[in-house]
Amino acid sequence: MTDYDVIVVGAGPVGSTYAYHMANKGYDVAIFDMKNRIGEPLQCAGIVSTNINLTEQVPEEIIYNKVKGAKIYSPNKTLLHVKKDETVAYVLDRVYYDKHLFQRALDAGVTPYLSSRVLDVDLENTKIKTVDNTYTSRIIAVASGPVSSTSKKMNPELKDETFTAIQYTVSTKKQDMENVILEVHNELLPGFLWKIPLTDTKQRLGLFTDGAYKDADNILLDAMNDDDEIIEKHTGLIPKYNKDKRIVYNNTILIGDSASQIKPTTGGGLIVGSNMARLASEKSDLMLKENDNKYLLDYENEYHKRYDHEFKAQQNVQGIIRELSDDDFNYMFEQLQEHNVDRIISEYGDMDTQTPLLKQLLKRGIMFKLLPKIGVRRLKNIWKSL
Repeated sequence: MTDYDVIVVGAGPVGSTYAYHMANKGYDVAIFDMKNRIGEPLQCAGIVSTNINLTEQVPEEIIYNKVKGAKIYSPNKTLLHVKKDETVAYVLDRVYYDKHLFQRALDAGVTPYLSSRVLDVDLENTKIKTVDNTYTSRIIAVASGPVSSTSKKMNPELKDETFTAIQYTVSTKKQDMENVILEVHNELLPGFLWKIPLTDTKQRLGLFTDGAYKDADNILLDAMNDDDEIIEKHTGLIPKYNKDKRIVYNNTILIGDSASQIKPTTGGGLIVGSNMARLASEKSDLMLKENDNKYLLDYENEYHKRYDHEFKAQQNVQGIIRELSDDDFNYMFEQLQEHNVDRIISEYGDMDTQTPLLKQLLKRGIMFKLLPKIGVRRLKNIWKSL
């Protein structure tokens, strides 16, 4: 006899979503989190494409702002302006969005254990150990973030790699509310800097990088206007996608950041995580009904079928970006601007799926205009990944 049908470790958006789906299917679910305040501190840029509506309905009151495009600047301030007539992304109050998803899980019948650190996940016996007790279940789903001891236990031969992310909430002067600003800085590669408008006079200013924290922090400070004021400051880690990571072992699965289910070029994981929470719940339901964990392996296999092709292409692009200089970027942006690539990006670009855009750039010969900076070998790698 087990304590629960399902135990979820981590009450972030992905863990709460999976717990909700499992409780909705009639299972006895418990969710554990080391924090006592869900969603705090903020650990995300909080911008998500409207594709989220295909998986989850976002309450209107949680949306700070709706944006239609992005202004992308090279180091010498050459501009590519990408935009559409309709809303392409929501800027969320991520703290309250996380609380909303957690409360939805509780309303579905999930039992919460807050301020309860899980010290160990026993992969062989499907049980967890906390400071005060041991709990058993038929399935354990780990959604505890990018630095997961369970992930390390499943993948002893792999090193969990992460980017450093820093973000300020800034009081600023009146700003453009319809566009996100993205800036390329050589010191941040393959990451970038963002300015996300929350209100007329408030924005999220942030970046992610492989580089040193101090250097990155200085870049953020330099990006502020003289009259800007920091309201809050947050730091965190973004996991790097790794196709070789094992995410199922016996009756324990990894989802979300713990499974490195992250878009390589942007570090975004909310939609991927939501999709995988739903898929994992469907396979978990079959496993519990038929008592056969081959269905959990189906979750792992279907995840790879759905995302490996796209993420590999993004990794190839990221590998090119990593080696470019400021002069390279300036040249490339000038070529892209000259050939009106912002219009192509506006038509074919998507925050979540970037291979259709890459195919168009190859089809129209735009990639060959960048050949002096990309190089033949790198262009071949992109071609192969498409």
